[in-house]
Amino acid sequence: MRVVSLRLTASQWRLITEHLTRELPNEACGLLGGCAGVVEQVIAVENAARSPVRYRMDPARQLEAMLAIEAAGLELTAIYHSHPHGPATPSLTDIAEAYYPDSLYLICSPDAHGQWRGRAFRIVNGQVSETPVVVE
Repeated sequence: MRVVSLRLTASQWRLITEHLTRELPNEACGLLGGCAGVVEQVIAVENAARSPVRYRMDPARQLEAMLAIEAAGLELTAIYHSHPHGPATPSLTDIAEAYYPDSLYLICSPDAHGQWRGRAFRIVNGQVSETPVVVE
């Protein structure tokens, strides 16, 4: 099924942005479990790279998160991470390392007022297309 939007509740978005803020100045990352683009789980995962310009999920924590999503009967809806200094678009590294073509990539960065903004992308074989993000 082709996902037409990434749908989050306001409380899920708050969980994500609080995580992003806590990890500043470094990038933060995590997984979103759900179905048909509707998010039901937000799972923060440690950025083992501890870098302001790169993320690498801690492998053990990533596996735990993926198993939790599967155990809940959900699918890996999106992988999120931050670009603390912008922009909220996939970097060349993000595109090269997009190993989950069935998942969306939610990239977040602060706007001019310091508020987090997120954009979702499908990345398949180096091709990037944007998917709307809806916070309800």
